[in-house]
Amino acid sequence: MLLAAGGSAFLPWTANHFGYALPGERGLPYRIHHAGRDYHSSATCAGAGWCTAAPYCTPFGGEETSLTRIGEVGTLFGAAHTVFTTRPVPEGTPLTVLVRAGPGCYVGYALMGGP
Repeated sequence: MLLAAGGSAFLPWTANHFGYALPGERGLPYRIHHAGRDYHSSATCAGAGWCTAAPYCTPFGGEETSLTRIGEVGTLFGAAHTVFTTRPVPEGTPLTVLVRAGPGCYVGYALMGGP
């Protein structure tokens, strides 16, 4: 039973549902949770087959110093991915956030459910 539960933690469905990243390239989930709100991205799905055609990440068009770190997405057996918003930090809930997928590589997430 414990082995089955541990194995299911590495399934894309589980990572997408609970909002954590899987180890390796393209491991970011479809949905993340930040500050009590859910955000989604159509560019990633923790390696599930339904999103492989979408571009994965884009370079940020400015300096990372123009971003503010606001959290992180945990990774199963790996380093966490930093979550950013632009400066100045928006008042209230940010409508979009960026998650660093690698050096110079960011995945955008949009707020689900409206402000």
